[in-house]
Formats: sequence, structure tokens, C-alpha cells
Amino acid sequence: MIPSTLGLLSLFLYTQIQQACANSGQIFVTTSLVNFDARIVEVWSGGGGERWMITNDSNHPFSGREFGAADRSTLKGTQTFGSGYPYGDVDNTTIAGRPFPYGLWPLYWGNNTMGSDEYGPVLDGVRPGGQLVTIPLKAQGQEYNIPEDEIYYIIGDRDSALFLMISLFKVCDVAPAWPSKFEPTSPNSTLRIENVIQYYRASSFALASPLYNNSYARTNRNTESMENSPIPDVIRLSKFHQCIDDKIVDALAIMNWPPNPAWDRAITYIIAFSLSGLPILGVLYCLGLWWRNTVRGYRQTRQNEKEQRVATLAAREETIGYEHYP
Repeated sequence: MIPSTLGLLSLFLYTQIQQACANSGQIFVTTSLVNFDARIVEVWSGGGGERWMITNDSNHPFSGREFGAADRSTLKGTQTFGSGYPYGDVDNTTIAGRPFPYGLWPLYWGNNTMGSDEYGPVLDGVRPGGQLVTIPLKAQGQEYNIPEDEIYYIIGDRDSALFLMISLFKVCDVAPAWPSKFEPTSPNSTLRIENVIQYYRASSFALASPLYNNSYARTNRNTESMENSPIPDVIRLSKFHQCIDDKIVDALAIMNWPPNPAWDRAITYIIAFSLSGLPILGVLYCLGLWWRNTVRGYRQTRQNEKEQRVATLAAREETIGYEHYP
């Protein structure tokens, strides 16, 4: 009787955990139609793990490229399009042919800027996270005491932008706003490549402001270039901007560790053993196997998050110091 009760309880808890996970901000990146290989991009994820390869069994547009494995400590790039790649930037003159360290494709600016045409709107149907969008970020209260024209925009795939807006609304007092299609080649576009303040996630996400104009952005031919127009004080010293940047670094969706089959196997064994009346010792043995296979991944994720926080603070202090003492 007790084993059967334990099995039913295990089954109930497992279904509740699965429902809770289903409500978190997740993007499923499918790379094969033969075996439905997929990885999960998730908000607040620590990232990491091993690189995967997009197989050539389903005519994927980027077959043979590596993806995943990057962690949150390397999320920030610079003001230069094509920056922020923790691996794969073998040619600094183009982003064409590069891997996807965080699982998402880089932005598209039109006119084959830095070789970005291969990620253009013709492939929006298979772009992870959906088509590129932009969302305005305005302070809705008086907490920051900023001028009315201090407005920022996030640019990225639809799902990543929507997930991030939830955090920005809760933490940075950003006014609720819905995404609109990002059309960088339209003459009516609010944003230009010159307006980008910061690229993130291997240039697959960006923060921009009409108050900033980077005169080097359109003529730059080196993704590693640090030659950019200075960011004006109204942005650089803004607490509102700092909150937005901090929250992007903390919460922007990136690819999880590869799936761990040991967890699903352990749950299956627990339920099977309990329902069949086998000794509780077998259940404990399965839990031990699962713990052994997952504890290293958990520890590594926590270590990555700690290193990322230290690196972010150090980078901010160094940047402010440089700009104060050119």
C-alpha cells in the first residue's frame, strides 16, 4: 500500500513541476525534423554546457553550424554590430557563417551589413523566438526624474523581447508596451544602426536610443572595433538606463544546458518501482543516480552566475572611469 501511494505521489509532483516549468519564459529551438532535436532557450538561464551541431538531415538553412554552450558571463558585446561572440568570430569583417553561441540568430540591418543578409526576413518563419521586433521603453513613474525624450528601445526576436518586458515592467518601472515589427530598411523606421547603445547575446539583441548617434556604426568593417562615438551623459549617467541594462544582463533568454536524460529516467524508475511494490531502497538508488549526474551541472551554473556578476560590475566601473578620465 505504501509503495503504491508513494508512486502516485511521485507522479502528481512530477506533473506539477512540469506545469510550473511550462509557465516560464522558454523558446524551443528545433534543429531537425527527423528526430526533433531541440534545445531550450530560457529567461534567467545560466547557459553553459557543451556545443551542439545543427545536423544536415533536414535541409536546415544553417546545417553544420555549432550552437549553444555560451554562459551569461559573456552576454555583453559592445556598440559594434557583430560583437559579443564568445566563440566563432574567426573573421572580424563579417558575421556570415558564424555559429550561434546562445542559440539565437544575430540581428538583421539590411544592405548585407556585416554579412547579415543571410539572417534576413526571408527566414523569419524559422528564426528562433520569432521575427525581429522592437519595443519602446519609457519610465511610467517619477522614480527616475528623467527628461521626456529619454526613451530606449529593445530590438530582438519576439519571444525574447516579450519575456524581458515582464522583468523590465516589474523591476525598472517601464511602461507596458507591445512589440512592433522591426523593419530596419524602411524609411519610416524609428531606429537606425547608429542608435544602438549596446549589443548583447552575440549581437542577437540590442538596446538603442534616438538620443545616441554612433557615427562609426555604418562604416565600421571590423566586428571587434572599439571605435565608437561617446555615449552622451543623459544616457551614460541615467539610473533608468542602468536598470534596463542590468536587467537585460540578468534576465535575457539564453540557451540552457543540454537536457539531462538522467532526471527523466530517475522519475520513471521511481514511479515504476513504487507502483509495482518494489523496495523503497530502489527508489533511493534512482535518486542517487540522478543527483550524481546533475549536481555538477548545478554547481557550474551557480559559478557562472557568480562570475558574471563580478565581471559586469568590473566592466561598468572600468567604463565609467575611462569616460571620466579620457
